[in-house]
Amino acid sequence: MANLVITVGHNAGSYYPLGNRTLTVGRDPARDIQLVDERAGRKHFQIRKDGDDYAVIDLRSKNGLYVNGLKVGEATLTDGDEIQAGDTVLTFWLHDTPDRTNALNRYKKATHEMRDDKTIVD
Repeated sequence: MANLVITVGHNAGSYYPLGNRTLTVGRDPARDIQLVDERAGRKHFQIRKDGDDYAVIDLRSKNGLYVNGLKVGEATLTDGDEIQAGDTVLTFWLHDTPDRTNALNRYKKATHEMRDDKTIVD
């Protein structure tokens, strides 16, 4: 199943399965995926299933939407694409694989251990 993973920003490591429905992403808690990021728009972008593909659409955000570092209004996503809204980066994965799932679990464990050691501060 296609998914998004927050890779940079608050809640890094959070995983969101996409499925077939349209999702909105932004700072507003009413969004399907809430970004804790002052530079993200309240309703920053939308992810939509389009046949076999997924499309990302900017919802007239103030700071723009970037896919792999390029500003876009709309783009079709491919496996591993990085979506940036404000200071938050989400990675799009078309399918889960054991390697990705294991990497995410290792990331979550390492982050949790660092927080327990008070090595990092949110």
